Amino acid sequence: MLLDTAREEISARGAQSLSMASLARRAGVAQSAPYRHFTDREDLLAAVATDGFEQFTEILLEAASSGDKAEAMKRMAGAYLVFGEKNVELYRLMFASGLVPGSAPDSALQRAAIASFQPLLDRVTASSPESSLTSAHVKWGQLHGLVMLKADGFIEDSIDALIQSLGF
Repeated sequence: MLLDTAREEISARGAQSLSMASLARRAGVAQSAPYRHFTDREDLLAAVATDGFEQFTEILLEAASSGDKAEAMKRMAGAYLVFGEKNVELYRLMFASGLVPGSAPDSALQRAAIASFQPLLDRVTASSPESSLTSAHVKWGQLHGLVMLKADGFIEDSIDALIQSLGF
């Protein structure tokens, strides 16, 4: 319940607006209640980001496996862009908040973040065995850049148009 409430507040107002007190208020619990589950605000944000990465990974895996292998990369690109567009503030928390680089190497957040890249890496190397980690990073960079540019209002193109332009 607290994670759902935190995610709703982040979605509505951004992660910077979330406090433990506002979370308790929105959840209708005592101000001390969130501290029974999370040590502090950073711990709460890490839990929300971890959950976001896990959902993101599921969406990418589902897209990759839901049809013709030749079109898997295109479906994954679409799923990536749709997730970013529908979850702008969660996406920012996951990728632009500094939480992941600041987390412990063996933390749930770190593992979830790394796992979210694996479907893209697997698809890039499956479609072209000579492809490298660098090729996967370039595709990831393209998708991430498009999500951020679209979120910040620099581009208004539809997701379908973006996917066609990428040539995936």
